[in-house]
Amino acid sequence: MMTERVRREIDLLESFSKQGESYSDSTGRYGWRNPIREDTGGLLQALVVTADPARMLEIGTAHGLSGLYLISGARAGTTLDTIEFDVAVAAATQQRMRDCQVPVTVRCGEALTVIDGLAGRYDLVFFDAQKNQYQSQLERLLARGLVGPGTVLLADNVIDRAEECADFLRWFIDREIPHHIIQTECGLLVAKLP
Repeated sequence: MMTERVRREIDLLESFSKQGESYSDSTGRYGWRNPIREDTGGLLQALVVTADPARMLEIGTAHGLSGLYLISGARAGTTLDTIEFDVAVAAATQQRMRDCQVPVTVRCGEALTVIDGLAGRYDLVFFDAQKNQYQSQLERLLARGLVGPGTVLLADNVIDRAEECADFLRWFIDREIPHHIIQTECGLLVAKLP
């Protein structure tokens, strides 16, 4: 699904600062949003080509860069649901996806709350929001039957934010689930649920 329009949007989003941006909402919640690094997009695309998922989920949409890489590696008919906390960013990103004519639905809200409203099975999940929430998000996905045997799991920032990802990484070790960490600038975990 790598159309000329998608390529132009990826190029535009790749030009955004990799240092990211802070955000806060009306409740005072504060966070940090930064795009995937230049060495990660092509890997996401290639992993999707290899996994050949029918349904994908991304946790941490931001401006849609990683989502565009994910969907550009997919075959026709594949869909991507992506979760973004910030209302304005979610709306702008959904419009970007419409303009690119890709099958991406941006779901706005807290990840765990949005997960509770999802249905069906995902073949691939990309974690890239609050790093210290990766484990609880994964456990919620499992509890709700949204992932299971054969689901490919990808998670960014497992090297540069290793302390925040410690429980998540230990989850794979404790259950003896094979996983690999690709030595990107930030570290990309790749695993497949048995």
